[in-house]
Amino acid sequence: MSEAVLHSDPVVTSPDDKPSFLKWKPMFSLLALIGGGGLWAYLMFGAGEMHKYALNSFVFGFIFWLAATLGCLGLLLLHNSINSSWTLSVLRIFEAGSHPIMFGTLAFFFLPVRRNMGLVYEWVHADPKDVVLQFKAPYLNLAGFDYRCIAFLIVLGGLSWYLQNSSKRQDSSKDPNEAQKRTNVGTPGLVIFASVITFLLTDIAMSLTPHWYSTIYPLWLVIGGCQTALSLAIILVCSNAEKQPYKDSMSPSLTKDLGNMMFLLTMLWGYTSVSQLIILWNGNLPETAVFYAHRGSDAKLGWNFVGASTILGCFVIPFSSLLSTRLKRYAIRVRNVALFIFCFRIVDVFWIIAASIPHRQTNMAIPTGWDIAGLLVMGFVWMAVMLYRLEKTPLLPLYDNRLKEAKANAH
Repeated sequence: MSEAVLHSDPVVTSPDDKPSFLKWKPMFSLLALIGGGGLWAYLMFGAGEMHKYALNSFVFGFIFWLAATLGCLGLLLLHNSINSSWTLSVLRIFEAGSHPIMFGTLAFFFLPVRRNMGLVYEWVHADPKDVVLQFKAPYLNLAGFDYRCIAFLIVLGGLSWYLQNSSKRQDSSKDPNEAQKRTNVGTPGLVIFASVITFLLTDIAMSLTPHWYSTIYPLWLVIGGCQTALSLAIILVCSNAEKQPYKDSMSPSLTKDLGNMMFLLTMLWGYTSVSQLIILWNGNLPETAVFYAHRGSDAKLGWNFVGASTILGCFVIPFSSLLSTRLKRYAIRVRNVALFIFCFRIVDVFWIIAASIPHRQTNMAIPTGWDIAGLLVMGFVWMAVMLYRLEKTPLLPLYDNRLKEAKANAH
């Protein structure tokens, strides 16, 4: 087998044969600079009723992309724990999407929310007569919120930094001991990750409705984030299946593995969603059932229709489609399913988060201009940072040739 088959060298790849998403970096960087800078300044220093609406709606977009980042890190830790081959095709996207710079960027864009916490989080100005919030005050307070968030970012960023630096060193040295080092960190890292995201998503997302709680809520969100991360990575990779370096690695067995992982995450999303619904609804306690009561019984607001659409779009249709072995043999078909899942991930997070936001322009289950602006602007920023990091490394690891060898030896 020739050296060209065994190794991926981005230097010798012609510009026309490079993946198209590498050409998007200037566009997303410009959009992130203009849109992100303008929105950040307005959210940080604005005032008035419209500013309050903008700030609250921004939280929806922020949490969507935060979950995507956590999903990238979770899948990165999973890869380094089990050393799977199928993840090699999307590994660099997971690394770029969870780079410490990404966590720093998210922290920067959360500053306007932190500066105006009382406009978004009810527990900041809890009524002294509110027994529930007073009981939660030792945990839900600004000092605790700040300390935990800083600690969580350091831990998550540290895990990502170690794994990515080890991967970079192995690209140069080809030292197999680096892979074992990552496994030694990645396996306990998954336990640490699960613990950290439980508190992080409880603070940032679940405390939007401080009188309500669910023990499965953080897991529910992060599995959705893994769906977002994987579907986005599959969209990028499978759309460029005929471009280098993916051309030498893309095969029906690889697309089948990618489709099977989407199928698994779809089942996990369905499991966590149904588990939470059954436990809380059957418990029939006002402080827990209120989450579904607001989204189900109040039909005039339309949240029940959005919820019903997520049952079809997040579970029934993807589940049925990904049962097909024939569909998963073709990169373009797997890409189309991933695109469908990604779109409904937005709908699902909108249903979960937007209905919990205390001050939107409307209580109706229709996106406002500020909802869309927050989602798009944070998307521009996220993509700009991700593509910036993606340019810094080979798109496929140089130290692991299992995908190319599998295609070369396929019959």
